Amino acid sequence: MSKRDHPSSPGDGQEREAGMTDSRSSSAADAPPQPGPPPTREQLEAELEATRQELQATFAKYQRLAADFENHRRRTRQELAERTQYANEELLRKLLPLLDNFKRALEHAPQGIDPQWFEGIKLIARQFEATLEAQGLSPIPAVGEKFDPAQHEAIAQEETDELEEGTVVEELQPGYRLHQKVLRPTLVKVAHPRALNQ
Repeated sequence: MSKRDHPSSPGDGQEREAGMTDSRSSSAADAPPQPGPPPTREQLEAELEATRQELQATFAKYQRLAADFENHRRRTRQELAERTQYANEELLRKLLPLLDNFKRALEHAPQGIDPQWFEGIKLIARQFEATLEAQGLSPIPAVGEKFDPAQHEAIAQEETDELEEGTVVEELQPGYRLHQKVLRPTLVKVAHPRALNQ
């Protein structure tokens, strides 16, 4: 069939024109924007300076965060070490009366006791004390020392002119520390100068 046999509809020409217009407008929209004038040297330097300052501020923030993180890590390690070091504190505190009783029993052993049996008991007491010491327990020195309220608890005084005032003259109950921490202060008697006769 020829073109004459198929008469075109009245809107065909308009649609073709509209399609051409659309394709022209879409290709114009897709076209890259025309470059403006190149930036001046002053603009580039200002932009570079702004970027440099932003980089310095970011780096300073990073350094602060890194320092905070390192401090946090150090504190956490220290707290963990302390918790580990003093993990047995409560148990050791409860075992101190048992240690005291062992020592009292050995000091007040009855006469005529079997010497071999007594030596065996003394050996057990020494092993018990050594086990506690291996956990960080150590006795607080007292007799002959200057009274220290951080380590000693004075429950009696003894008048004397032979010792300097405040010197510990007798240990009434041993005190112990766990590593550097006082677990139980030593109960002591302290020297006091004699009252002058008036």
